[in-house]
Amino acid sequence: MKKYAGLLGVLLAISLSFVLAAHAAQLAAANSGECIDVPHGNTADGTPISLFQCHGSPNQQWTLSHGQITGIGGSCLDIMGSLATDGAQIIIVACNGRSSQNWSIAHGQIIGSGGKCIDTSGGATVDHTPLILASCSSAPSQQWSVQ
Repeated sequence: MKKYAGLLGVLLAISLSFVLAAHAAQLAAANSGECIDVPHGNTADGTPISLFQCHGSPNQQWTLSHGQITGIGGSCLDIMGSLATDGAQIIIVACNGRSSQNWSIAHGQIIGSGGKCIDTSGGATVDHTPLILASCSSAPSQQWSVQ
């Protein structure tokens, strides 16, 4: 069974990467079904990213390209302060190639600078929960799927 769980994780990572690279898609938290959201579609640099009920609007559409995850207005997911510290808030800013804007996807996790993962603050599952950077673990709050 362990062998199949590992294979499932690899297949999920491949499909998550492929779908995001092919076209914009929603990213939903596995533990809540809530989506990664740009609150009110605000594209200003430094806007904090949070969870919100999935509704398919442009502020919940994300594309992976060249290691960057872009959303509404072409803004990139980034790390506040650009440092890979646990608890650093995930924000959007204009794409500029900083290492804090580099993301990869593996085993259903979104992995950024310092090999840390996108997580929900406190593992929460409700609307407006901030997204943060955290040491990767098997926590359900670090698992994402494409919708």
